[in-house]
Amino acid sequence: MNLVGASVKMFISKVIKSIGGFLAVIIFSREAGASPLGTYYGFIAFIGILSIPTDLGIESAAEKRISEGKDRDTYLASAILLKSVIIIVPSVLLLLANNYINQYLGAELGYILVLILVIDQGAGLGMRVLRGELRVGETALIQTIHPLSWLTVGYYLYIQGYGVSALVYGHLFGTILTLVISWWKVETNVGYPSINACRSLFDYGKYSVVPSIGGTVYSWIDILILTLFLTEVGNITRGEIGAYENAWRLSLLALMISRSIETTIFPQFSQWDAEGATDRIEEVIPKAALPSLLVVIPAFAGTIVLSKDLLRVLFGSEFTVAWLVLIIFSGEKVIQSLYGVFARPLMAIDRPELSAYATITSIIVNIILNIVLIFEFGIIGAAAATTISFGLNTILHARYLNKFIKIDLPLFQAAWSAVVSLVMMLLVYITSSIIVINTIPDLIFVVLFGVIIYVIGILIYSPTRTAIWQMTKPIIGKFSSKVSVS
Repeated sequence: MNLVGASVKMFISKVIKSIGGFLAVIIFSREAGASPLGTYYGFIAFIGILSIPTDLGIESAAEKRISEGKDRDTYLASAILLKSVIIIVPSVLLLLANNYINQYLGAELGYILVLILVIDQGAGLGMRVLRGELRVGETALIQTIHPLSWLTVGYYLYIQGYGVSALVYGHLFGTILTLVISWWKVETNVGYPSINACRSLFDYGKYSVVPSIGGTVYSWIDILILTLFLTEVGNITRGEIGAYENAWRLSLLALMISRSIETTIFPQFSQWDAEGATDRIEEVIPKAALPSLLVVIPAFAGTIVLSKDLLRVLFGSEFTVAWLVLIIFSGEKVIQSLYGVFARPLMAIDRPELSAYATITSIIVNIILNIVLIFEFGIIGAAAATTISFGLNTILHARYLNKFIKIDLPLFQAAWSAVVSLVMMLLVYITSSIIVINTIPDLIFVVLFGVIIYVIGILIYSPTRTAIWQMTKPIIGKFSSKVSVS
């Protein structure tokens, strides 16, 4: 697999996916307001958490075994069988608890929740199989379907008067398209399941499910607990939940590069581990970490200055209640950019139990801190709890990985990025004091000014300039060769 080419395709898809999803958030925020979004976010948080008992690590196990290249058809059939059996019990229980679910969500969404959950599990397995076939680049376009469908279908239904249900139906439509297209692209034939293959998937999955739980809990447990405090305690409003999640999604824009690299390197790391080529994994880790750090560090600095302006101009004044939440989450993204660089190799070298230990610890800390800090500080407490627990998770993953692979991070380049970011932050603060930011063009102007300052500063440092050239040279060469051929 061409890591550079696949990473570029994945990055482009992440850009399109992020822009599409973010554009939808902006439109729905301005049209519907924070409260309906708070209901919708509670709905998809419920689906996210429910994906844990309806998967149990089978998807990641299927990706791992298929990427190893042996008995792919048997592993695929076994994965389908296991997924089909596992999803039955949760689905039945959800149907029986429909009234309680509707009360919790504040809308009649219980039955459609079960439908989306089942379809989403099938779509997720299809995407994992494609990655296991080392066709990560081909999943890029598929990943753009869901947010674009949510935007188009959801907005159309909203203006037709469907309210918050319009957002849910748009979500359903995108999930169906992802299911159909992903399985249409799969090349591995569906063979016959075997007991040995099922056992192999389960043995790997029982450990890999824990990191999966960690990612899901990290993404959604705060929203679920915030919604619980809304219904049971009353110190949180759905509008605050909507503003909180918008701040979270805005902070995610800085992670497009790191997530593209993280998704791309796992199948290749897995193959290298099977070949005993751990030295190649050690060589790639610092190269995988640097691009992300060069983006998330200045993004954090810029957010410190522009947090309120970003939320007010993009979404509306009622969303500025989450300005401090946005700053906290932007700082947390610096930590998250490194997590994938540590966690993916640990899984790829077939040590999921260590990743499980780290994740279980952080989950416990996450849940406890969320309950305690939300009660005391509301949405700010939720953001702090998420950040602290994920920082612990990242540290533990780095510690375990370092027992098998030498971790060499680009510390000097990261330090220079921090210095330049501080200078940029000061200049952006001065500029934003002179220019009143009231419109999106005003905001874009100030942000671009900061980007220009940062790029100039970062290229002054020779080691960083050399590293950037080494990263971009293969991309430029590949593009040039395509142009020459055409």
